[in-house]
Amino acid sequence: MMRDSRSQWGTPPWRRATSVGMTMPHAKVSIPDVAIVGGGLTGVSTAYHLAKMGVRTAVFEAELVGDGASGRTGGLVLEGTAVGILDQVDTCVPGLERLVNDENIDCDLKLPGCWEIEHRKKPGARMLPWSDDGRAVAIARTVPGGVVEPAALTIGIAKSAIRLGSLIYERARVSRLDINGEMFLEIGNQCIAPKYVVIATNAWIDAKMSRGSSLHSSLTFACATESLSDATLKAVGLGENIPFYTCDTPYLWGRTTSDGRLIFGSGLVFSDPTEIETINIREGSAFQIGDRLQKRVRELHPALFDVRIDTFWGGPIAFTENSVPLLGVHPDNEHLMVAGAYAGHGVALSVRAGELLALAIGQNQKLPEWGSLAR
Repeated sequence: MMRDSRSQWGTPPWRRATSVGMTMPHAKVSIPDVAIVGGGLTGVSTAYHLAKMGVRTAVFEAELVGDGASGRTGGLVLEGTAVGILDQVDTCVPGLERLVNDENIDCDLKLPGCWEIEHRKKPGARMLPWSDDGRAVAIARTVPGGVVEPAALTIGIAKSAIRLGSLIYERARVSRLDINGEMFLEIGNQCIAPKYVVIATNAWIDAKMSRGSSLHSSLTFACATESLSDATLKAVGLGENIPFYTCDTPYLWGRTTSDGRLIFGSGLVFSDPTEIETINIREGSAFQIGDRLQKRVRELHPALFDVRIDTFWGGPIAFTENSVPLLGVHPDNEHLMVAGAYAGHGVALSVRAGELLALAIGQNQKLPEWGSLAR
């Protein structure tokens, strides 16, 4: 298990290696064709797909690969975006499955579908044996999707990108991005001027560049129970290992893990992106959200009342004003591209976003209009 470089956010339950990339050398690095800022799923997917085209890429990650949203998400795999299916992102789930199979990535990907649940009695619908917020809970529908171990997925794609020739630098924080004239990046005491730059920092997008509209950055929260018996999982209605999320309020999502743990998530603490790093889940409003989440989980069903909840953690997330993700060219520089703000739908979507960015750079294909930064 890695040393958690962001221990104030707690430690998620996902297995991962200590490191996957390399540290910045003291000597000047070779200038890549494409510099990618951010070593999450979007960044490593962009590097992977560009490397398959023979494009020289380098990823610069401020901490460790997968240390942000990609390694701290609950690992729900969903189709499309938070606002539904949009142009060019209607087959994200099968695309992710194909990549995982092609690269033989060990990330426990399972795609049984995902339940959308509602807080009401619904005639003809299957009811979960829960009482949430004092209300009954119905399974409204099953949509395409499933679950994955997100840290293992991120690191697996990163390793494939490295095998194909991409360079990935960890502990390589970009301190400056200048997009006027000849675009360049400063990393430590080095300055590089690639032909293209991709910003894939999600909750920190606004901290890396100036945009016309604001991004809402926050920390979101999850908890995991101890491993439960098959009988307990069946009693609480989750024995089929199908993940879920509410399509009404109060919001709640959840899933099982391969070792029989239940994971539930809910709650947000909004903050300036430069201040997210300082949020401590053991104090203040973050602690209160965690306490309420754990109490809510115990009250869902009598079989959960006495289970041990042994893991609580937070992870960064970002939203635009209308929850439509960013996936576009910066209006002030056609060689600067930005992707992120997936609003909780980022696992399969971010991998597809990386592929679309690679196609835009390597094959001059147009990015979808809905992702434009000119809003």
